[in-house]
Amino acid sequence: MLAHLARYDIILMLRAVWEPPLIRYQLLEIPVETLELVRTANLQTVGNRKGRQSLGADVCRGGTTVFHVHFDGSDGKCQVRNLRVEDCALLLAWDWLVTD
Repeated sequence: MLAHLARYDIILMLRAVWEPPLIRYQLLEIPVETLELVRTANLQTVGNRKGRQSLGADVCRGGTTVFHVHFDGSDGKCQVRNLRVEDCALLLAWDWLVTD
């Protein structure tokens, strides 16, 4: 994961939050340095899969959990969950009114 992150200067995420009757869109920049905190995580095996084990951990900074990382042993994918929006830069926000 760290070798892959080294290839990026910027990571963008488009969020959509449904708050009827609006969809609130946010364009966020995820700091690469924040994701690189995974190097400090205390990875633990998770699940009951035989063979390649999955790993997971909360990733913290200053005693606060910034996100959870999960490495799937079945296919090698990495998931970042519960990334704190407060740790990202809000670049743009807009609302879309949903009408029937």
